[in-house]
Amino acid sequence: MIAVSVIVPFHNAESTLGAALESLLTQQCREEVEFILVNDGSTDHSEELVKYFFALHPEFEKKSILINSPFRQGVAAAYSLGLNNARGEYLARLDSDDTLSSNAIDIMLTTARTEGADIVCGKIKKIYPGKSSKICTPSSLFGNLNCIPLNTTNFSLCNKLVRKSLLSNNDIFPTAGIDCWDDVSIMSRAFSVSSKSIAVSQSVYNYTIDIQNASLSNTPHELTMRQRLMCCLLVEKWFVERETADKFEEFILLMKFHAKIKLLRGEYCDIKKWRDTYPEVNKNIMKIKQLPWIMRTGFYILDKLPLIMGKTICKTIDKFVKR
Repeated sequence: MIAVSVIVPFHNAESTLGAALESLLTQQCREEVEFILVNDGSTDHSEELVKYFFALHPEFEKKSILINSPFRQGVAAAYSLGLNNARGEYLARLDSDDTLSSNAIDIMLTTARTEGADIVCGKIKKIYPGKSSKICTPSSLFGNLNCIPLNTTNFSLCNKLVRKSLLSNNDIFPTAGIDCWDDVSIMSRAFSVSSKSIAVSQSVYNYTIDIQNASLSNTPHELTMRQRLMCCLLVEKWFVERETADKFEEFILLMKFHAKIKLLRGEYCDIKKWRDTYPEVNKNIMKIKQLPWIMRTGFYILDKLPLIMGKTICKTIDKFVKR
């Protein structure tokens, strides 16, 4: 029986995919693992690289499934393809420009077995240009949806094992076309139905920050904002349908707060639109305990200021932050 399915979506990743595959090759796991490689319409030599890798490592090929999409559909759709073909009890994800830490799969799977956990999370090592790095640790309240900060370490799929049945039994699937926050969409719902979520002390994932190449973090401002706002609507709808929206009100407010924050950034700063978008967030800003008290107070005041004054303050802060 396959214990873990590792899904690797990739698009035009020939410069980084080799290292990602090497990190899979070196994983030592006491149970059976499969690798599902999803080619999301690459037009470079990514598919050729995978086939060369298979030729060099036939045992790896036996454990792998290569799925080719004839055209690019986006990360969420590519992950769905992998999910639909996954046979493992647990799911993991590896982005094509990152790597897994040594024995990451075995570390998380052992914890999942020992603790009977639906979700297991490890630390992330962020690697910046110039080879400097930073270890990011999950919240001490990991798994408590209303208490954990909305950040990459807590909500990324890439540093976690997630029980597949937790997703399939609760209709938790990616939404095609929503590539920004696809992780947030899945993990927020998974946390809400998980019986047990555990964080381990080891670093399991190496996240490479590459400011030179395009990624979801620097996609066009308007597209990012639209997708995040839509993600909020879809996730909230899921909670409402299950009559748990009141229970997870704090998280829903936090998600909406982060989704609309880009309306205050730089040249796009639009105080009125920010106020009109999810006005319930501004009304209940002091309830969002995941945000520091001083931040909540600042946004409470910003909501009351004249538009011109508010815009001036936002632009000043934005310039300071960019420095």
